[in-house]
Amino acid sequence: MSYIEQFEQELAKKLTSSETGEQIVRWVSEKVLESFKNGITAGQKGAQVIRKGESRRGGSAVKAE
Repeated sequence: MSYIEQFEQELAKKLTSSETGEQIVRWVSEKVLESFKNGITAGQKGAQVIRKGESRRGGSAVKAE
């Protein structure tokens, strides 16, 4: 299961629980910060990120010659 799939499942459970909107917002903020810090750490270690699928930059990529 990917990180996003896991996040979506956890968020769906929280939205149907008795937690307040404020508690859910705080949880989401913590998850985003955790993910950001993990990304920074991975970048410092020189880990290569490989994405499946097409580029998010669109079809107007210019090749350097």
